[in-house]
Amino acid sequence: MRKHLRILDHAVATLVQSPFKTLVVISVYSLLVATLASVVLYVDAHQREAEALLESAPEIVVQSIRGGRQDLVPVDRAADIRTIPGVGEATPRVWGYSYDPPTRATLTVWGADSVPRESLVMREGELSATESGGSCIVGAGVADARFIGLGDRLPFRCADGELVAPSVAGVFTTESAILTNDLVVVPTALARRILGVDADLCTDIAVGVLNPSEVDTVVRKLQERWPDARVISRRQILQTYDAVFDWRGGVWILAIAGAIAAFGILVWDKATGLSAEEFRGIGVLNAVGWKTTEVMELRAAEGVVISVVSLLTGLIGAEIHLVVFNGAVFAPVVKGWSVLYPSFDVTPRLSAYGLLVTIPLAVLPYVAASLLPAWRAAITDPDTVMRS
Repeated sequence: MRKHLRILDHAVATLVQSPFKTLVVISVYSLLVATLASVVLYVDAHQREAEALLESAPEIVVQSIRGGRQDLVPVDRAADIRTIPGVGEATPRVWGYSYDPPTRATLTVWGADSVPRESLVMREGELSATESGGSCIVGAGVADARFIGLGDRLPFRCADGELVAPSVAGVFTTESAILTNDLVVVPTALARRILGVDADLCTDIAVGVLNPSEVDTVVRKLQERWPDARVISRRQILQTYDAVFDWRGGVWILAIAGAIAAFGILVWDKATGLSAEEFRGIGVLNAVGWKTTEVMELRAAEGVVISVVSLLTGLIGAEIHLVVFNGAVFAPVVKGWSVLYPSFDVTPRLSAYGLLVTIPLAVLPYVAASLLPAWRAAITDPDTVMRS
């Protein structure tokens, strides 16, 4: 153990002897690690947001499709769905989008009868306020964007052109910022007026399944009963989110660019190889009795020191970029559809997945690249090295 510590101490001393080169390598390497970690943590944070959002989502959603576009669904279809074996409940939902000119935001308007109440945490007011025809409750993102609170009014332009302005009776949050950021819950009758949905129609139907293991079976039965319908399971939605956030934003492009840049650093630092001074230093170590394995351990230790310092610095830089600057560099490409105002922030955190992806890419390449020139120098005859 003492020998390994002595080798590590010698490795640190060697790096200190070339401060400019060491600082440049660590700086550029840290930037690469920060870039990689930012992408990994940002995508991971959005996937966690999506998972939190879908925890309260129905197991199956039935939509009507006409001409390749979503259309309104007859309310009485819910009763027919309940007759299918395995279905526990079928709830017509009324929801849609309304443009808010003051903030240039597209708000989601949701009828209170079908909102997932268990997922809403009231920050102010009462959830039951939506039972009153002239009141609404808003997500924290809407309240912050509009600078409104209890008692203020939130105007909407109805489908028939009439202006309505329900009073804000509550502000809520949820585990998912995606859900709370643009959501306004209003009485279902008012939602129908705003969105122009007749009483015998609904936006879609949320279906609950008695046995979660039979979701696929129920989906198949629904598709067979209504071939023109779009039947979506919660698992399919989650898979779509994962696919979107895994690929959106040019993650692979960034990864390839980072790999090319990392390769460039390795070429600059290693392919220039060992300088004559470093080469002679290894020759001296051989002359005084250092074994080839000890020389290679020394060079590996230098690589580990640089990699670890770069890793820690890069992770700190990634956290600053994501927490302080809200991932400004990658937000537009990773979020994609969600750049619509009002914007929402996610909370990246170091996870096992993020570390498992970042550490091997940050540490292993540099350490591996350190060994080949060290091995070549270590097996060279000391007399030849000293005369060169």
